[in-house]
Amino acid sequence: MSNKDTNLLLYEYMPNGSLRQLLHGSNGEHLEWEMRYKIAVEAAMGLCYLHHACSPLIIHRDVKSDNILLDSNFDARIADFGLAKYFQGPTDFMSSFAGTFGYIAPEYGRTMKVDEKIDVYSFGVVLLELVTGRTPVVELVEEAVNLGSWVRKTTSQIPQPSDVSPVLAVVDSRLSGFPLAGVEHMFQIAMMCVENHSSVRPTMREVVYFLTNPPRSAPGMRNP
Repeated sequence: MSNKDTNLLLYEYMPNGSLRQLLHGSNGEHLEWEMRYKIAVEAAMGLCYLHHACSPLIIHRDVKSDNILLDSNFDARIADFGLAKYFQGPTDFMSSFAGTFGYIAPEYGRTMKVDEKIDVYSFGVVLLELVTGRTPVVELVEEAVNLGSWVRKTTSQIPQPSDVSPVLAVVDSRLSGFPLAGVEHMFQIAMMCVENHSSVRPTMREVVYFLTNPPRSAPGMRNP
């Protein structure tokens, strides 16, 4: 919207704030699994649109729970395109570094090379936030580690084979009565997204497909 004197940007009001505020704030205990899954699907669809429906495709470059906003119905929107850029091709490099610690894909941090897979990595961290209720940087006694590393280390400590699902070692303790198969499904998608090698990460189109096609046979509700 503009006139001779003023340029204005109009944004839809998002009364429920950001996913980060909801998940990591005082109301996090009220964010039940069905709502978390719904938000994940809608955010994935938003990123899928940027990567697969736009020409040239758009890389957001700052996907994080702060930039997933929620309207009055808790419908999710991808927000803050201040760092977004058009993808110019496989040799696209950035001259300056941008992003948020904890969400940054390893290859971007090493080489400054960007493609749509850096958004996939960041979205995987968001999925891990939804599963674990943890922030993207986990503060340990000895050091601070990224959420993906903490999850890998924690789940690897469960002896295999085992009747205990590894995801139970990291699932958000505030969740109750969650469908274990659904949590495992999102967890597996998240771990595919945060693979260190970008070539083996799924595309956002695949992520949407995986999220919207959960396992048909699911164990009953679990009450930890």
